[in-house]
Amino acid sequence: MSAKTSRKSPIVSFKCSQAKALNAGLRLHLLELAQQLPSKKTNQPNGKSFFDNKWITPTDLYRSDNEHIQELVHFAETDVNAFIRQNSPQVTLAIRSMWCMVSEPGMVGRRHNHVGRISGSYYVDAGESGPMGGQLEFYEDEKSSHPTFSIPPKTGMLYVFPSKLQHSVSTYTGDRPRIVIAMNFA
Repeated sequence: MSAKTSRKSPIVSFKCSQAKALNAGLRLHLLELAQQLPSKKTNQPNGKSFFDNKWITPTDLYRSDNEHIQELVHFAETDVNAFIRQNSPQVTLAIRSMWCMVSEPGMVGRRHNHVGRISGSYYVDAGESGPMGGQLEFYEDEKSSHPTFSIPPKTGMLYVFPSKLQHSVSTYTGDRPRIVIAMNFA
């Protein structure tokens, strides 16, 4: 486990030591799924989507029998629980929902939050966006329209945060698809 935290934010990042091989398998599998299956459009019960210009899977991706998906589940649950147990040895969390988004240039994610105790985003391919494009933006003050802090995502990184923390994604301007797997732990 290589967890990195910042005093300024409640975000914890984990670097996947096997990211190159894992991401190659995930990329192939997820891009094939995107060609075979129609986009779910949204995972929200009200039918609204927080994201534009993307393909999205249902939230049960963690149940897939694909070896690369299961390797990601194992990595995420192992590292998140090792980190959590440093302060709460009795707590064990498991992924309860997980989905993939393949984002095209112009994707933007409007402000929202998640369910569960902890949520995360794993970057199979963070793509390349301008200096401020495609950033994860977090809002500690629910009334402010400006993010408290932002993270430029990197391929092979898992970023976890409290599920209730509102966040958005600035406009992705890269020229190749960005592949992100989001997850909620309970």
